[in-house]
Amino acid sequence: MGGGFPFEAGRLFGKHLPRNQCAGNDEEEWLFEDTSMVDRPPAAILSSPGHNSCPDSEKGPVITERSRISGSPREMSILDEDDQILEIKSAKFYRWSLLKDMGFLLSCVVTGGIAAVVSSTWPQVYVRLRFIEVTQTDEDAEHVLVESMDGSLTLADIQFICTKDDEKCWIRASRARFSSDESISSRPRMFIWREEHFWYNSHDGSWTRRGFNTDLTYAELHAVASNCALKEIGHDPEENKKSDSRERRSLVYGPNHLNVNVPSLWHLICLEIFRPFFLFQVFSVIFWICSDYEIYAYVILSLTIVTLLYGVVETRQNLLAVKNLAASECELKRLTLVADETAELRLRPVLVSSSELLPGDIVQIEAGMIFPCDLVLLVGQCVVNESMLTGESAPVPKTPLPLGHGAFGQVFRTQSERDGRYKLLSGTKALQIRASSNPHALFSSFEIEGDPPSSIWQFVSPRSTNLDPLVMKEEATPVAAMVISTAYGTAKGQLVRAILFPKPSKYDFEKKLYYFLANLGVYLILVCIVTIVWQAGKETGFQILKNCINLITIAVPPALPLALSIGLSVSFTRLKSKRVYCINPNRIINAGRVNTLCFDKTGTLTEDGLSLKGVIPIECTVSQEAQGAVRCGRMEEDVQALYREGKQALLSVQGNRSDDKTFMSSLGLFYTLAACHSISLMDEPSAESSSSKSQESAHEVSGKNCWGWKKWLVRFWKKCESVHKQIPEDSGLLVHEETVPPNLTDNFIGDPLEIQVFSRTGWTFLSRPDDPIVQEGDDSDPPITWASMPPSAETAIIPPVELNSHQVLAILRRFDFDPEIRLMSSIILEMPSSSTAFGEARAWVLVKGAPESLQEVCTSSSIPQDFTNQLQELTLSGYRVLACAYRLLGPINLQQVLVANRSQMETSLTFCGFVAMENKLKAETSGILLQLARAGLREVMVTGDNPLTAISVSRQCGPFFLRSSCRTFLIDRAPDSHAEMCKSGCFLKDVDSERESELDTLFQSLTGAGEVTASPGRESTLGMMGPVNLAVTGRAFNALSIQHDQLIEQHMEHSGSAHVKITDCVTPFQMILTQANIFSRMSPQNKLELMRGLQDLGYVVCMTGDGANDSGALKAADVGISIASKPVEASDIMAAGPSIAAPFSTKLAHIGVVPMILAEGRCALVNATVMFKYMYFYALIQATSVMVLYKYQLELFEYQYLWADLGLVFPMVLFMPATKPRKELTRGKPESNLLAVPILISVYGQSCFIMLFQAIAQVYLQHQTWYENPNDASRPRMPDEASFTLDHNQNSTVSFLFSSFQYISMAMALSQSFGMFRCSPLSNIPLIASMICLFVLSSLFMLKPMAFSMKAFSLVDLSQHENFLYWLWLLAVGNSLIFILYERYSVNHKSTELDMSNAQDEDVESGLSTRRSPTFHDVVTVLKGEGDTCTGPLRPVIPDFFRVSKVARPVWARVASI
Repeated sequence: MGGGFPFEAGRLFGKHLPRNQCAGNDEEEWLFEDTSMVDRPPAAILSSPGHNSCPDSEKGPVITERSRISGSPREMSILDEDDQILEIKSAKFYRWSLLKDMGFLLSCVVTGGIAAVVSSTWPQVYVRLRFIEVTQTDEDAEHVLVESMDGSLTLADIQFICTKDDEKCWIRASRARFSSDESISSRPRMFIWREEHFWYNSHDGSWTRRGFNTDLTYAELHAVASNCALKEIGHDPEENKKSDSRERRSLVYGPNHLNVNVPSLWHLICLEIFRPFFLFQVFSVIFWICSDYEIYAYVILSLTIVTLLYGVVETRQNLLAVKNLAASECELKRLTLVADETAELRLRPVLVSSSELLPGDIVQIEAGMIFPCDLVLLVGQCVVNESMLTGESAPVPKTPLPLGHGAFGQVFRTQSERDGRYKLLSGTKALQIRASSNPHALFSSFEIEGDPPSSIWQFVSPRSTNLDPLVMKEEATPVAAMVISTAYGTAKGQLVRAILFPKPSKYDFEKKLYYFLANLGVYLILVCIVTIVWQAGKETGFQILKNCINLITIAVPPALPLALSIGLSVSFTRLKSKRVYCINPNRIINAGRVNTLCFDKTGTLTEDGLSLKGVIPIECTVSQEAQGAVRCGRMEEDVQALYREGKQALLSVQGNRSDDKTFMSSLGLFYTLAACHSISLMDEPSAESSSSKSQESAHEVSGKNCWGWKKWLVRFWKKCESVHKQIPEDSGLLVHEETVPPNLTDNFIGDPLEIQVFSRTGWTFLSRPDDPIVQEGDDSDPPITWASMPPSAETAIIPPVELNSHQVLAILRRFDFDPEIRLMSSIILEMPSSSTAFGEARAWVLVKGAPESLQEVCTSSSIPQDFTNQLQELTLSGYRVLACAYRLLGPINLQQVLVANRSQMETSLTFCGFVAMENKLKAETSGILLQLARAGLREVMVTGDNPLTAISVSRQCGPFFLRSSCRTFLIDRAPDSHAEMCKSGCFLKDVDSERESELDTLFQSLTGAGEVTASPGRESTLGMMGPVNLAVTGRAFNALSIQHDQLIEQHMEHSGSAHVKITDCVTPFQMILTQANIFSRMSPQNKLELMRGLQDLGYVVCMTGDGANDSGALKAADVGISIASKPVEASDIMAAGPSIAAPFSTKLAHIGVVPMILAEGRCALVNATVMFKYMYFYALIQATSVMVLYKYQLELFEYQYLWADLGLVFPMVLFMPATKPRKELTRGKPESNLLAVPILISVYGQSCFIMLFQAIAQVYLQHQTWYENPNDASRPRMPDEASFTLDHNQNSTVSFLFSSFQYISMAMALSQSFGMFRCSPLSNIPLIASMICLFVLSSLFMLKPMAFSMKAFSLVDLSQHENFLYWLWLLAVGNSLIFILYERYSVNHKSTELDMSNAQDEDVESGLSTRRSPTFHDVVTVLKGEGDTCTGPLRPVIPDFFRVSKVARPVWARVASI
């Protein structure tokens, strides 16, 4: 077959894939045919029990809802964050009813629109009034009411496919019935909820999510791309017929754009107007106008409108910001098949809009391109900036999806880290692209069974290997990728959806707030009853009703929405000013509840840059070899010495056999350091631009003031140009520049560890075809050219000139790092000279990775005797250790090497040494960990490193992860062990004595079973952690998690219960989660499962990491913080803005951001609670004042209301949340439950004081001899005189003057910091200034009444009764002090829920949290805002992890005694 493939003649290599299982009836079969669409678990809406489904043999897989009661981390991990957002709690289906529609219209008219308002607020009422409920399989269903897991309801329209103007399109079911007379019963239908399509499955009557099928082998995925390209031009290679695949795919997948609905300002205003709060305010304003409070009504209406507009503008700005973030539409090149002049099909680019892309399309990748969808790379290589999406600050190299016999068995997994190297994520940017060789050219060179695998390479000309490098660059094949996800199915789309629809949180402050409002409702009912009793017989029924309505309007403050939101806005602004970005402000409050901190190690606790400490080669003497044993040698810091010694010894004719083996291992160790990596070179714009400039331009650039590496690039290009002129154009030589700069690593991209190791070798990295550099030759040995190297060799490694070596290491193949086996490898060809033929060159398999993993694939004879001791010594010294091994393949068989499976290559290896990397702690780490430990927070290290290295680093940090007084044990599992049912197969190992014991035996001997049931009775010694330190490996974590699932299922079967509490069945997995503080060798999936496992036990988790490996855990944690792994400059293109990989992200390069966010979260939580309490007390003070006056048929005047709302309360609302958080974290956390006992003690106690002192003020007034009773019947009245006049309102005057002090003093009481979570109120200058001014002004109004105040507020002149006024003022001051002292000494301001700060408190054993009596020093601290002097015993709230810890304590005590 030639360069292209004929369309009619010849045979195309088409992969026959199974038909789509989504197809049901004829219409569905037409729609889903050739779309590669499959169902996505979990099923959204399960089939109804009465559905008459097809036989089981014809059914597709029916996916049941996951169990939600066991709390298994493994079960929880099945649903990622996007699945949790799209999880449906319930769904009800409805159809239109003419009779109900007419009744709804009539009810709206009769109620004056109230029915419409209620329906717009509560969708469940709307559907009941307008529609008839039907089953989910009913063909007449037009609407579906979807309830999410957080209880929110959304009404979605069901859509059908209809034919319009000879084209098929989606139309709503309600319109489809009237659009034509055709039957719609057999048409495919779906509805859209939260930007996701939910399809009806006619097989079983369920509604499921569907997506493009990528769960295929690599070869099948290549075949899908090839088939889609053929079907694009109207040909089906499987059926050899015409195809309309693109039309069907367009109907199924829809346009590729992230549609963020941003309503207009008028629309948002209308939505806000019809909200219950605003409507209630409008009703209140109308009522006040009718009650002759016109000015007050207009002012409050203005305030309400301003608050409404502020909220509308803020909402629209947030939506616009999300829309700008989601915007990704651009023009790009889509590759389509076109027949050339020879009737052969070739891929040619067509410029299209990104919104037209569909899964299965082939896209040409270009440098600088921002991907508008998720793709899988098929052809070429790419370097990507993923910092905005995943938080990875370093460029990420991407390689093409493998194609060949060795890849046939590999299945592509979109969520796996292994296959992430082939994916190009939406929203990321291509920094560099590079073409790759045609694998079909390789297949055509050998005789292999069967046909070459079907792929788009059929339509790409095989690249010639006999061209000049520059010509090769021009003729290079385009870098191509296949679209696998579009719109909200992409990684960026899922993150945008997470912003628009945050996943349900276990803690919902606003929901608890509504429950708390019931307290105010009860109080209003009592007040109304008292008012009716007092005024019965004295006022008309209509007047009593008006008074009761007035009390209700008073109880809902107009500034309530502003008061509840301003605190969060202030915290958000403060964090942003500190370069901490938050994409979900509601998570700020969650940060105030955190009790457990999880940290990644490398780049988070330790420095990101690793330095090579040295290598440990092996040694083999004659005596040792006779016994078949080798030992580890001494640490060698000079890496190049390995090559020199090994090469010289192997070239020497003399030398014994053992020395040959030793030096061969040294050479293999050096080759592993030099060639076993995944790094590549980043193209420099300056160098690229120089290629198109003249010599004069180069001189101009060299004359500029630039840094050393830029100067070197100029000199480098000049040298390349001079050498290029001396080389024939068709030679394809690679020229080696003698002056290789030492800082060449600045241009490398990849793992920093690999870059650091390679830089120490001193060798040079070359790439084909872009590098115009060669290995120079001499008279005896001609230079090595790219033409003389295998076509599959994309990279070459050449030695420095001073070694006087003409050797070239050609990298034939790479197996990237696989987190499951924790290994990576390279296959290289060692070419000593240009005259070396393929059959004579030596091929090496070079492997490196985790020592314990590499040990399994090495021959036992090559493992040193002191392997374990050497590894333990290195890891306990804090080094990060890698093991290296090699395998000589002998005479090369290129076909076998390039098509062999990975497992065939990575076997029977020869161990050649260790690599020790030094990873130092960041300077800030220990101090910040100490600060967090003093706050009583649990600290957990979660790393992918060796467990002994993690233990060593934790000891360097201090006694935070490991307690120095306790023994340290490692829980691990042998890789070849097979656990029985309900057993983990793990073992427990003492790190110091290396004594081992079986974990299952230990638990079974103590409990008699694998599970433990919590004993009832008094909870003593709760929270006391066991006297051991535990470190857990990823293998053990997986085994224990599986054992946990099995034990839970077993318990459910025995008990017959569908709901299992944590304390009903305590498993070893749960016990270890409460005790272990180090988790090592954890994969990204393990980290995510750990977060959810801790959350299931009641922990509120904060995860801090620095890279893409932590992104899943960062999003799963209650608070996820993404930090920079190294200091970031403002000009760094890799850190241009905040990342949306985590709720919190920052450019700061240390964990100092953690206490900053926690402190801000605690402050925000306290502010939210305080502001709600203050608004509650404000409404209570005013309602009590009015209620007391109603006893005398009196009322507050208009300007008195106005002064209380705007003059006294509004400044407090603005300035109280401005108090900054305390810099140092204190032990304990704020109370987050508004219904907790301390909150209720504060509310009920202060409420009693408010009513008591207002009553005392009125009684004190009535006992004055000059007091005039407004209800005195003996006082003569005019016929038209009202129930009270300006001359007889002493009660309202005293009530107004006295309540003014209560507004201010209550703000003083609630503004206290108590020395815990906020700074002293004295630091809040605006608040203190406003309090002082208002207190002084209120005192003047009372003691020295002025004419303007008496006239403005309609006050009675009581200045002649100075004695009364002074005593009234003292009563107000005394009331203020009682408010302050009660709030300080009688209210517990810490959470009553036990956390890690109580773990070492012996007083907790009694079950009571005791407090000491206040001292004189404590009273002095009131003015300073310091100290914790709350008194009064409170029974603590015991979380699940404390109960599990109690059950596990005897187990750990037994372990400590082993």
